[in-house]
Amino acid sequence: MNSKWKKFNRKLSLMLSTSLVVSMLSLNLSVSAEVATSNNSFTDIDHSYAKTEITKLVEQGILTGFSDGTFKPSDSVTRAQLAKIMVGALHLNPDTAEASQFKDVKEDQWYAGYVGALVKSGIAQGTSKDSFSPNKNVTREELAVFFVRAFGWTQQDVPNPSSKPQLFDLDQASNWAKDSVSLAYQSGFIKGLVQKDGTVKFNPSGIADRQALARLAYEFVMNKSTYDSYMTPAKTGDETEDSNEAKPETTKPSEGSSKGSSGSSSGDKGNGSNNGGNNGGGEQAPSKNLTAPGEYTLGDVTGNVTISSQGVTLKNTKVNGNLKILESVGNGDVTLDNVNVTGTTDIQGGGPNSIHAVNSVLATVIVDKADGSIRLVLEGGSDVQQIKIKSGAIVQNASTGEVGPIDIAESVPHNASVVLSGSFDSVMVHAEQVSVEFGDDSTIGNLEVFEQALNTVFKINHGAVVNRAILNAVVQFSGGGALTSALVNVEGIDFSQLNQPPTIEADPTVTSVVYSPEAAEFSAIDSTRQIVLTGDTGSAFKDITSFATWEVDDSSIAVVNSGKIQAKGNGTTVVKAEYGDFKIHVPVTIAVYNEGAAYPTLTGIQVTNGSAKLVFTEGFEISELTADDFVVHAYLNGAEQQLNNLQYENGEFTFDAVNSYGSTLYITVESDVNKTHFAGSQSGAIKLTGFGGHIKDVAGEAVANLQIAFRKGLDNKTGEVVGTVTTDTYGNYRMYLPPGIYTGELGGGDTKYIKTYLIGVSAVNVENSNENQTAIEIPTQDETRIVMTWGKDPADLDSHLVGPAGDNGVFHTFFADKQYYNNDELMVDLDLDDVTSYGPETTTIRHLLPGTYTFYVHHFSGVSTIKSSGAKIEVFHGAVAAPSASFTVEEGSGNERYWVVFKMIVSDNGSVTFESVNTFTDINPYSSLQSPIENSEEEL
Repeated sequence: MNSKWKKFNRKLSLMLSTSLVVSMLSLNLSVSAEVATSNNSFTDIDHSYAKTEITKLVEQGILTGFSDGTFKPSDSVTRAQLAKIMVGALHLNPDTAEASQFKDVKEDQWYAGYVGALVKSGIAQGTSKDSFSPNKNVTREELAVFFVRAFGWTQQDVPNPSSKPQLFDLDQASNWAKDSVSLAYQSGFIKGLVQKDGTVKFNPSGIADRQALARLAYEFVMNKSTYDSYMTPAKTGDETEDSNEAKPETTKPSEGSSKGSSGSSSGDKGNGSNNGGNNGGGEQAPSKNLTAPGEYTLGDVTGNVTISSQGVTLKNTKVNGNLKILESVGNGDVTLDNVNVTGTTDIQGGGPNSIHAVNSVLATVIVDKADGSIRLVLEGGSDVQQIKIKSGAIVQNASTGEVGPIDIAESVPHNASVVLSGSFDSVMVHAEQVSVEFGDDSTIGNLEVFEQALNTVFKINHGAVVNRAILNAVVQFSGGGALTSALVNVEGIDFSQLNQPPTIEADPTVTSVVYSPEAAEFSAIDSTRQIVLTGDTGSAFKDITSFATWEVDDSSIAVVNSGKIQAKGNGTTVVKAEYGDFKIHVPVTIAVYNEGAAYPTLTGIQVTNGSAKLVFTEGFEISELTADDFVVHAYLNGAEQQLNNLQYENGEFTFDAVNSYGSTLYITVESDVNKTHFAGSQSGAIKLTGFGGHIKDVAGEAVANLQIAFRKGLDNKTGEVVGTVTTDTYGNYRMYLPPGIYTGELGGGDTKYIKTYLIGVSAVNVENSNENQTAIEIPTQDETRIVMTWGKDPADLDSHLVGPAGDNGVFHTFFADKQYYNNDELMVDLDLDDVTSYGPETTTIRHLLPGTYTFYVHHFSGVSTIKSSGAKIEVFHGAVAAPSASFTVEEGSGNERYWVVFKMIVSDNGSVTFESVNTFTDINPYSSLQSPIENSEEEL
């Protein structure tokens, strides 16, 4: 589960916040006692107000407990532990020297390096000039400060501070924390404690505990945009220039000014020596947050700057830290004019009309907008050291400056589109199954495609030129532009849709070549024989058969394709191959045996890793054939290969599977020298790549003898089946297929399972052995089963079902409360909660009650959006193999966290009707679906 969380790929503009929030929970809060545990049912959380949040975060691997099976929801955390957590999450290097300024942080203490690194980064300061207070517990007001700082809010952000009463005990908060406590409460992020007289208290000096962190962490990570939308609401026509709304800064604020500083109070003047300093134990935030449209000039800024509003122009500013353009910019524009950013420029907001960088110097730019609808334009003399693209995007380089490498990251969602226009020296592609387009008249110096980039499609538009490509994954090229040359390291790359194929370069590490056989003889027309060409790199052999250029002197005698010769007529000729500076000549002789007689021949062969099935002239009786009637040759990695346990029976050779992942196994079968029963020869090959996995049912039991049919391509559910396999007694399967992405179909037909699909990835360099799936049984006559499937991204979509309960209330099944019972009878069950992409995720209603059932989907974690997920919900009502209702998300822009899919109305007589809802929201739909109930008192 921890590795799943690492793949969550939160944007860098959330790095501080998510690190502060999530890492508090995922790393050891009690350094000596807490351990990672797979137990997600703790013995001491039943009475915790954050039980639901704790359960989900543990399930995701975000939060850990203790070895005794407890979570200790009331335990506290110290500032030293917090420093360690943040440094680890931000990937900072410990720096003991930087901590020497604090008298209470000794060099030999375990936390010294973490404290120093955090201070050096500008994220935190001490509680005084020479104290850090490493053993001080984090208070409730400090926790509010940390979260508000993570949001990037300032007091100016509150749209209407009087919209609800203030906390009754706000005056008891420290001056440095008062603004943050007020902001967090006004936004609804913290709730406080309701007193008998109706007032709400916060207890700011109280110690924050682990259950408080769990609740706030869940809210921050899952519902951040909800709170942000409150703080920065859309403007209305009632607003005027004379309103009291905060105006943009046009000059650099004076030293000690608190304007725009999210952790400061208007009553604190500060000492001007450390970004305002702090009084009474609090910390001054070093960041600037530009929250309203306008033109800003900040001068020389130490720390981070965030832009949370569209229509912002930042000019003549040097940011000695990170610049973050937040999601709240939406589809608006932001311009950076003469801006120098020494750290990371993280772009997660902005629209198809653009983020502009004019005459700016940016170290590292990260483009990561959830729905991919964003354009970055580099203009003037802008210099950019490197650009990392983590979502769909358009990057347009119109700059006369230098632009470093473009890295299209592995985290880019499937089917996303990346468009690059202009001149780029280097483009590196790790993303799988995406579209990369080079705009008209663009120039790409070096394109490097890594092994992970399977099935990515490159379109080179008219006038565009890619000078050189290094290709390590099976990809496809198209368009009216040109790919000049390519170093091809894998088989199966498609250049056929280009106007002209590239010049194929020889691998410069190949120092010599060998080939087998050195001469070929054929005894029947249309017989085939494979010439295997192998390069010696000094440290390994490389199969270069398909990469060489092949030709034949006389095509009336024989033809050749990738080294496979086919006989066409009696005579002799020469087959030639060229690979770089290496050339080979293979003499070929065709002498048809018993020409003109009705003599049987071997006409075909089908090779798998473990068998070679033979095809003979129609009507030929093969029952008399034995192994002695054949000659079998196999080649692997430049040498003839001994096939172990080679057996022949009834037209098929079998042998032990060859364990040489990534290689190509070539097999040639021909008649014996005397042509005792037949003539001819046939050659076949198989790339020893593929994948395997395990098939189970919802109870976790192995599903044996279930056939899986595979088609080439992602989510390809129709067309040619390229391979089938049947699970063994233990529910396991292994499939050998060329590199690529495949969709496997299981169930349906005469089976007792609903038709579902799995995705299998056959890679060049590694065998994927966990391409698993769950087989879903057809429901019984009395059951209704809701099945959700989706694509690779987001990784975790959650099923929520709300419906009528037996007590006139409602039930709510989801990941943290999977089953609903009525009078000890199981009524509804979230059978399967999938957290690793694709699904299926199933909810089964055992017995229907009259009323309305509402199903909605929550984007819990992972990149991309619900609208780009390809999510499909099928409802099986009764013992039927075909769905009674089906709902598929429509692709579009927007990154809402919830999709309300459908309502199922059950009448008093048991009839069922379905009603499509198809609405999207950032507010949890359960709040409007639940019956009015007493709200339990909960902290924060």
